[in-house]
Formats: sequence, structure tokens, C-alpha cells
Amino acid sequence: MRLRDDSASASGVIPPNDASLSYIIHGAGAIGCVLGARLATAGREVALVARGDHLAALQRDGLRIGGRTEGHLPLPAVRTAHELDLDDNTVVLLAMKTQHTFGAIEQHRELYDGVPLFCFQNSVSNEEWLMGQGFRAYGVMVRIGARIDEPGVVTHTGARRADIGCWPTGTDDLCARVVDDLVAADMRASLAERVTDLKWGKLVMNLTNAFSALVDLPVQEWFCTEENRFFMADIQQEAADVLEAAGITAIMDDGSDLRSWIARMRRPGLREPREVADPSLYSYPSTWQDLHFRRPTVEVEHFNGKICELGERYGIGTPLNRVLTERCCDAAARRLGPGTETAASLRAAADNSI
Repeated sequence: MRLRDDSASASGVIPPNDASLSYIIHGAGAIGCVLGARLATAGREVALVARGDHLAALQRDGLRIGGRTEGHLPLPAVRTAHELDLDDNTVVLLAMKTQHTFGAIEQHRELYDGVPLFCFQNSVSNEEWLMGQGFRAYGVMVRIGARIDEPGVVTHTGARRADIGCWPTGTDDLCARVVDDLVAADMRASLAERVTDLKWGKLVMNLTNAFSALVDLPVQEWFCTEENRFFMADIQQEAADVLEAAGITAIMDDGSDLRSWIARMRRPGLREPREVADPSLYSYPSTWQDLHFRRPTVEVEHFNGKICELGERYGIGTPLNRVLTERCCDAAARRLGPGTETAASLRAAADNSI
């Protein structure tokens, strides 16, 4: 896979074997750039699809990445995958926010027909929609902490996990080949027979993203105070009730079931912040980053909003998730930035909405 006019190449990257997969990272923001950098330095052929100032910097200066992944990689970077040559060994890793998936895929509907699309994304909306549209979609429960410090410059702050499977269940040879490539790239990648359960577990964890953004709380401090931790447990309790009614299983990050996870969250007492040797590797979820950079949309409608949607379907109240959805979307639309709420103000708003 290469640029159609051959005007750029991934010089300095080990050339792949003829049978190797080639990768398009579509939505090469922070997480996508971590994936691209690791795969490229492991000798896989990689091209990035990005946009705006970030794309311009990638094309001009290459990808500069630091933190838990380091390098300077002059990878091909384009605005659309129509500028690339695809072949039978091409795999697309989708890494954009869920709300951007639909327009991006519509723009590439004919090009991506029959091409395997691996959803390195949060929520379950991407796979559900892609399969409904007739695309060849695979599920990925991904845990990568990363941020864009400036256009073309990315910091990998933590985690490098990817659990991969067919959607909704099972695995195949292509899943295994992608996992092998990611393991070669020093990712903690594995096959998942029921990737849907893992992705629902990640969605439940992502319910706290809106809270983290609204109260301006880094990931390392999520579980420290009782007030914040119990609030997050209550958010997830609403999800547990809804998912049980819907017959959906959520497997949490440590392999536990959701209700056991919530019970541990409710244990009293203060907890120490998660230790980070380098303060620059403190991490904030992508929703916090969206508010911080005054982006006009957030992904929470596919996290908290999904729980509210299921709650309506099964007649179960979800006031905390509804308030988080509404206030986070409003903060983004008004470009308010993080830190406009507290756990107390959000709880009061939820109580008033009942």
C-alpha cells in the first residue's frame, strides 16, 4: 500500500514481507498515531489518514511521538484513503471518535466495500452500524492513553492493550494475523472470542469520561475520594441495571463482572492517586481533551447516551447518565472547557430531574 503518486514513503521503516498485511490508520489522532508508530517500527507498512493542522504537520515534518512510544517517523499521511493504493492485504484500523465514523465511512463507502475494518474505538456503535451497512467489521477493545500535544506531536501516556475478535463473537485467521503484528509491535494484544462483552465493559468504564471532563479530574485521581468514586459507582450502577434488563454482559478491565466491580468501588476510605513517575504522563480521557481543546462535539452520546437509550427501552431510570450526557454536550457546544461542575452539582441536577 502506498501513495497513488508515490510521492512519499516510510523511509527508515523495515520493509515488510510480500505476505504481510498493510495498515491504513483512519483517524490518526493520538491513539491512531500510537498504533501507526508501533506497527511501522515493527516493520509493517503503514499510512495515516488525518485532517486539519495535524495532517499538515504529519505531511511536512512526519510523526513525532514520545512517552511510552518514541520515534520520528515520516509515514505517508493523507486526507482520504482514496489517495492510497489498496490491495488484498490492506487492513483499515478505525481510530476516530464514534461521532466521526459515519461521515468518514460514507466518504469511503465504495473504497472500503469488502475491506476489513477493525474498530480501535470506544462504544459499540461503530461495529453495530458498520455491520448494519454491510461492511466487514471487527471489534477491538482498546486501551491506549495518548494525547496530541501539538499538530504532528503525540505523547503516549499509558497502556497498550488490544483485544480483537469478529463481531459479535468468534475469531478468524485475520484476527490472529493482526494480533501477531501488534504483539510484534510490543502491544498487549490477544484474541477475544466474545469481544462484545469486553467492549461493553469498556463502555461502562467510559461512562466516567464525561464526569472526568466536567469536574476536571485526571485518570490517576479517579478513585481517590469517596465523593467522586461513589458518584462513578452510581453511574455504573445505572448501567448494570439497564444491561441486566437487556441481557447484555459487560466484562470489566480486570476480568471481573460489573456488579463485583461496582462493589469494590463502593468500599469506603481514601485511596492514593495512581503513581506516575513522570508528571507529563498524567492522562485525561478523550472527552476531557475535547473540552480542553474547545472541540464542538463529544462522544458521550455513544457512552452515557447509549445507557439512557436502553433505559428508556426497558423502563429503567438513568438520571445520572442523562445529566452527564446533557451537560457534557452543552459544555462542548458552548466551548466551556473542563471543570464547570462538581460531583455535588451533578448529583443535585440528577435529583431535580427525577
